[in-house]
Amino acid sequence: MTVMRGVAWTLVGCAAAGAVPVAAFHLQDPVPVVRCDTVLTKEEAAAVVGDTYAGPAVDEPSPGFTRCEWQGSDSNFGFTFASLKAIADDLTTAEKAFDIDLQAVENDTRKRELLPGLAVNAATVDLGDGGALLEVQRPDGVARMILYKVDRDKMLGLAKAIATP
Repeated sequence: MTVMRGVAWTLVGCAAAGAVPVAAFHLQDPVPVVRCDTVLTKEEAAAVVGDTYAGPAVDEPSPGFTRCEWQGSDSNFGFTFASLKAIADDLTTAEKAFDIDLQAVENDTRKRELLPGLAVNAATVDLGDGGALLEVQRPDGVARMILYKVDRDKMLGLAKAIATP
């Protein structure tokens, strides 16, 4: 079997002598689609922030791009997860998607803080007024989490939880 650009080709032969093989094929999804609720499960989130948050509310705005939201009584967090499929559909790379999200919120006073040792890349930006952006590039996609009134220790715990596929 030879795999060419996501299409697997196989030769199907007949047992009869002199029969000509017939080419048959089937499409394979070359990039698995990962959803946000498997990147961070309800149990994993509860282990970090406690079980008082309702969620995750899951939405899939486009194939391979999912959104998960958790709501607490006075704080919340939510994130989008762009799987490699969604990133490829946007004709970009995970590295560029990671950087673009951070650049979108950076300015003269808001700079990214790299979080070494987590995933492929990880960083956070303090957005002020209790808000923060947490960006994590994994081997299977990019998570962009917005947190409101979630303390730094819990934010770093969530970063660790979403860092590993």
